[in-house]
Amino acid sequence: MTTDQESAHEQAEPVPVPAGGLSRRVKVIIGGIGGGLVAWFFFAWLGLKRNIVDAAGESIGSGILLLLLFSIAGATQRSRR
Repeated sequence: MTTDQESAHEQAEPVPVPAGGLSRRVKVIIGGIGGGLVAWFFFAWLGLKRNIVDAAGESIGSGILLLLLFSIAGATQRSRR
């Protein structure tokens, strides 16, 4: 390893991690979203009479879309600080 590479590793600052973990509000939001996705799966499967694989795909796809949106929002918020 060269001196330039070592100095580059030393200059990187780690991202601080909150000491308390997730707040109660965030836990409630995560639980609500998870429950909503499970409810959407059962509604699509039993209520709309879709194939179980299609219903699971809709639910999982919706969850991935939400993760993407929250990731973009978090990155935008972090860049403003």
